[in-house]
Amino acid sequence: MTMANSNLHYMGAVEALKLFKARKLSPVELMDAVIARAEKVTPKVNSFSQTFYDEARDQAKKAEAKYAAGKRTRPLEGLALAIKDEETIKGLPASSGSLPLKDYIGEETTFIAERCFNAGAIMHARTTTPEFSCAGFCHTKLWGVTRNPWNLDYTPGGSSGGTGATLAAGAATLGTGSDIGGSIRIPASCSGVVGFKPPYGRNPQGHIFNLDFYCHPGPMARSVADVALLQNVMAGPHSRDIATVKPKMVLPLEYNSIKGMKIAFSMDLGYCEVDKDVQKNTKAAIRKLRDAGAIVEEVDLQWTWRVLTAAMNYLGHLFGNTMTDTVRRHRHEMMPHTVEFADFGARTTGADYIESLNIAGEMYDTLGPILEKYDALVCPTNALSAVPADFDSTKEKVKINGKEVDPMLGWVMTYPFNIMSRCPVMSVPSGVDRRGVPTGLQIVGRTYDDPTVFRIGAAVEAADPWYTKPSRRPKV
Repeated sequence: MTMANSNLHYMGAVEALKLFKARKLSPVELMDAVIARAEKVTPKVNSFSQTFYDEARDQAKKAEAKYAAGKRTRPLEGLALAIKDEETIKGLPASSGSLPLKDYIGEETTFIAERCFNAGAIMHARTTTPEFSCAGFCHTKLWGVTRNPWNLDYTPGGSSGGTGATLAAGAATLGTGSDIGGSIRIPASCSGVVGFKPPYGRNPQGHIFNLDFYCHPGPMARSVADVALLQNVMAGPHSRDIATVKPKMVLPLEYNSIKGMKIAFSMDLGYCEVDKDVQKNTKAAIRKLRDAGAIVEEVDLQWTWRVLTAAMNYLGHLFGNTMTDTVRRHRHEMMPHTVEFADFGARTTGADYIESLNIAGEMYDTLGPILEKYDALVCPTNALSAVPADFDSTKEKVKINGKEVDPMLGWVMTYPFNIMSRCPVMSVPSGVDRRGVPTGLQIVGRTYDDPTVFRIGAAVEAADPWYTKPSRRPKV
C-alpha cells in the first residue's frame, strides 16, 4: 500500500478511510506524512502542547495490520487526531494552559476523547489553548504564542486555537474542540477550517460543565464530511452525563441539494460592527447559496449590545468563578486577561445571572419565529478576521471600520449562539481578507436540527472547496 504524494498530509479523513479499506493507502504512510508536516510547521505555528509521535507510529502499524488482514475496523481506525489540551487524559499533564497547573496530571480521560480512542483514532499531539480556554486568541505564559498559519502575525483564534492552526497547516487529520463562547467557531473562522458547535446535550461532557448550557465539546476538521464523521463518534447519551439527549443522532456524510430551502440572513445580528472584508466574503458565500438554489432573505433580529452583557454576566458568574481560587493563590503567574475575567466573575451577582436568562428569552422571541419561517440563519462567524497573535485584551484596543469595540468579544459573533445553546451552529470558510487571514460563515439551525446545518455547510463547501489544491492552503 503506497501513495507518493507530497500533499498527503492534507488528505481528508473520509477519503483516507476509503483508501485504507481498499488497501491503496496505509495508516502508517498517512501518519508519517502528518508527523513530517507537523515537524516542519509547528516550530513556526507553535500549536502543540505535547506530542506522541513514536506512540502514534506504533498505533498506526497496528491499524495497518488490521486493514491488511481484512479485519473489522472502527470508525476512525488509523486516523491522526489532535486533541485540545483542555481535554484531560488520564496519566498525562492537564494544565489548561496555566503556569500554576503545569505539574497537574489528569485523573480521568474525558468522554469525547475516550470515544475517539475507542473508535480507533490515534492521538499524535495535544493542541494549545489560552489559559483555562477563556479567550478568543491563543497565547499563554506556559506555551508561548500560537500563530495563524495563513499569516503568522495573527491569531488562529481561541480557545481551540491550537486545533484550528494544526488542521489548517495540515498537521492533523481531525481535531477536537470545545465551545463556551465561540471556542470552536472562532478558530474555525480565523484558521479557515470547519467547526461545529453541537446543540446542548448532544455530546457528553464531564461535570460541572455538562450542566452549563453554554458549553459544548465538538469536532473540527478541514471539510464538512470529516466534521460529520467525527461528530458521529462524539455524539450520543452517556451514563454519567445527565444532560445528554437521547437518542443518538447519526449524521450522513453526504447531503442533498439545498434547492428550494429558505435561509434567513443577517450581516450584523442587529448590533455588531462588521469589517468590510468580512461583509464582502459573507455576501460572496450568500451568492453561492443562491446559486445552489436556496432562497436567502435578509431579516432583522432586533438584537442589541445587551446580548454581550448577557453573555459576559452568565460566563463571568459561572465560568469566571471556577477560576477564583487559582487566581487568588497564583494571580501573578497568570495571564492578565484570565485574572481580569475571574475578577469580573467574582463581582457578578445572582441578579446579573437572572438578567442574562431574561435577555436569552427576549433573543429567542425574535429568533424562534424566524426559524419557524426559515430552515436556518446565516451570518458572519467573526466580525473581524482575527486580532494579532499576541493580543492583550487588557491593554490593547480593537477597531473595526475605525470604530472601537469590546476587546474581548466585540470582534466575534459567536457567543449569541451559546446563549441560544440548543441551536446547532457550524462555521465554514467564506474567504480571506486583505491580510490573507480567513473569514467564516456561521450557519445556525433550528433547535436540535443538526442535519440541516451540515447540508447548508456542504453546499457552501461544494461551491468553493478549500485545501483541495495548494493555492487554497496556507503558505507556511
